[in-house]
Amino acid sequence: MVEITDIPAEVRWSLATRGASALPLAYAKVYRERHGGELGEISGAIWTEAGKTQGALARAFTMPLKNAEDVTRAFSTLSTVMLGPELKGEVQVAQDRDCARVVTTSCPYLSRAGEMGEASETICPDCRAYCTAAVESLNPAYGIAFGSRMCLGGETCQMTIEPKR
Repeated sequence: MVEITDIPAEVRWSLATRGASALPLAYAKVYRERHGGELGEISGAIWTEAGKTQGALARAFTMPLKNAEDVTRAFSTLSTVMLGPELKGEVQVAQDRDCARVVTTSCPYLSRAGEMGEASETICPDCRAYCTAAVESLNPAYGIAFGSRMCLGGETCQMTIEPKR
């Protein structure tokens, strides 16, 4: 009999986060089929709550959150923890001002949408809700601006984090 400890931790993490990233899409699909509509703001509210957990996690791990670089690195790291190793990208820090950017090259939520036959643009509002809430929970003095988006056909997702004006 195979026990949980017989499955490598990396494989367990990958499988668990893969299932977690498919679940919201499955709920939306079933809702649409049974009720003939979209989850809309309900889905956004769920993703907002998920994003808010980043602040508590960052503080539990005593992550620095003083400037844009800190907030962006925490956001990137915790998003990978929550969404899994399929989330890939890099953090780019501006040299001349308090600003940093996450450039995402692989997104598990986008991958699951494709696998489940969902239009990629339908996941954009959920992603925006998650990212906005996450950054605000890390440091409310910072905001996020969205540049190119893979769910809208971009090669990458680019999100810039800087002080709110």
